[in-house]
Amino acid sequence: MVFYFSGTGNSRFVAKGIARAIGQEAADITTYTKNAERPEFTESGIYVFVCPSYMSAPARAMTDFIEWAEFPSGIKAYFIVTCAASMGITPKVASELCEKKGFEFMGAAQIEMPQNYIALFTTKKVEENIDIIEKAENEIERLSPLIADGEKIECKKIGSVEYSVTRWVRDVYYKNFMKTKKFRVTETCISCGKCVKVCPLSNISMKDGKPSWGTNCTHCMACINQCPKDAIEYGKGSVGKPRYKGPETNNSVKE
Repeated sequence: MVFYFSGTGNSRFVAKGIARAIGQEAADITTYTKNAERPEFTESGIYVFVCPSYMSAPARAMTDFIEWAEFPSGIKAYFIVTCAASMGITPKVASELCEKKGFEFMGAAQIEMPQNYIALFTTKKVEENIDIIEKAENEIERLSPLIADGEKIECKKIGSVEYSVTRWVRDVYYKNFMKTKKFRVTETCISCGKCVKVCPLSNISMKDGKPSWGTNCTHCMACINQCPKDAIEYGKGSVGKPRYKGPETNNSVKE
């Protein structure tokens, strides 16, 4: 089984590519997290978890899902993270989670995808993003046979200092900076409600025809990047920046 968490489509693209290659279906974890019932999976074998790397580790939306859901003991678990730079301490975080859940840790890998965190960074031009996506497809082709055959993926060893420092920085960022108070809507908003639909955590609602953000945000940037009128900003950090429209469209960036 292949599970994914995705805001702008990077991880969905990778998950679906791997799923096709190994003859499985790709399932969006928000299908389960938006439901009050705790999912219980009984099928043994290979499980692939695909999500973005947030602050050099797997997105907490995915790790929280894995901890919450019921899985058979002894499943072979692969972790694939999408990122614009580095997966950081993902192998260590994933292996610890596997030990806690009784999984067999089969390795972790990163697949570079276009930058989408425009609250802090700027995504590249369309041509450059297309080149990154094409390279990602090659990496999907390389990893998929290993997963299908149940072979382990070699990954770097994480030193104790790197792990401790990165984990501390990550915790601080999630607690103090991953907030919604800077999200705002401009006068170009047409009250279409797309931001409500694309939010994977159901954290946005419409009030008086305008989006309103709650507190359960993971900064996936789905709302700001997928707004059809570019009417959503994050403080001053996103102003004037192109929006990333995802790998499953012809134009990965809207200038």
